Parts: sequence; C-alpha cells; structure tokens
Amino acid sequence: MDASTKPTAHAHGTSGTSEVPIQVGILTCSDRGAAGERADVSGPTLHNLVIDRLGGIVRQYRVVPDERGPIEEALREWADEQRLDLILTTGGTGLSARDVTPDATRAACDREVPAIGQAMVLASLAVTPYAMLTRATAGIRKRTLVVNLPGNPKALTENFDAIAEVLPHAIDIIRGVDTHANRGHAHAHARGGSGAAPTASSTTRMHSHTHASASTTPADVGARTVTAPARLARDVGGPPC
Repeated sequence: MDASTKPTAHAHGTSGTSEVPIQVGILTCSDRGAAGERADVSGPTLHNLVIDRLGGIVRQYRVVPDERGPIEEALREWADEQRLDLILTTGGTGLSARDVTPDATRAACDREVPAIGQAMVLASLAVTPYAMLTRATAGIRKRTLVVNLPGNPKALTENFDAIAEVLPHAIDIIRGVDTHANRGHAHAHARGGSGAAPTASSTTRMHSHTHASASTTPADVGARTVTAPARLARDVGGPPC
C-alpha cells in the first residue's frame, strides 16, 4: 500500500467520534490447537489484521476446544469483566458436529447482527461457492461486539477485509458515540469548507478510523496501564480449524 492509498488517522476531538482505541479479544476455537497438537496460525494472523487494519489493541487471546462451554465462558468473561469492545472468534463455523462457535455466540449474545455474517458470505462467494456452507454469525453482548470468522487464515483475511471498514463505526454506535455528529464533521472535513463534493481519496480518508500503532501506545485499563504486544509473526498458511 503506497502513501497515496494508505488510510490516514482520524482527527479526534469532536462529539461524534471515539478517541479510545478498539480493545479486542481473539478467541481461537480448535480441538487440536487447544490440545497442543497444532500451532495456532489463525490467531496470530487475526492479531496482525487487528493492528494493521483497525489500529486496535489486542487485550486478550485464548485457544479453546470446539466446545460450547469454554467458548461461551470466554465470551461472557471478556464482555462482562474485561469489557472489550470487540471479540473476534476464529474457527468452528462450518457444518461438522464439532463446529459449535456460532451456537455458543448466539447463546452468549443479547442480540444478533446477522448482516455482518451476510456481508462476509457475499464477499467470499466471489472467491468460492463453498462460502455458502458457513454458519458464522455476529452479535452484541452488553457493549461488546462479537464476530465469528473462519479458521483458515486465507478465508479469515478475506472475511475480515469485507467488514473491516464498518467495524469502528459499529463499535462507536455500541459505545454510545454520536455517530451522526461524526458524519457531519467528516463530510465538512472532506469538503474542506468549500462546498465541493468529496473526492474518492478524501472519502477513503473520511471513512478510515485507523488509530496510532497499537504496538507502541500504552492504554489505561482500569487501575493498570498495559502496553499492547508487538506484532506477531505473520503466517497465512495452514489448514482450516
């Protein structure tokens, strides 16, 4: 990505946008991964996507077996106690008897956001017809957005790319940010006060919610200050979970 297309950071300080970086949890659902029989490659891939595309901070990471109990427990703990903004699961979204991540997500969430899953399916169908076999969903528990992603790192990346642009806006809405004020400010900024329609490049910048790099910026969490971990080694290979 060259300098002309790379997203720029939002100027904060208005009532319509959040100044707090997105706090993220990554939950890998894999029997073999939880048993230590296979290294987790989808979790680290997702970690890098969160930093690169969202400017988010990964606060929690866990590998659990394909069982509803451990998955639901992690979702409830991270939403209720850790109060994360976003939980991204990877793996267990297919049709096999052990693919229970969507079921656990529905049980843990108060409300579903089905169009997020639909958007990922539509994007993936352009790549493969097998995309229609997913059961991935998304939902909200209290003030936390939960999104299911596939276990295959390549498919995970494609699905994440399909929804990355809207995730910051969705999280702002859940946080209670006045997104209408933000939209008005963004349009005024894009027009430069001249009344001219925004250009394609300015529209791209206008909708970008990229924050400062999470790998170097400490963030205050409760009574302690935590520094986000450095980027993990990128690995986009490996079979589906």
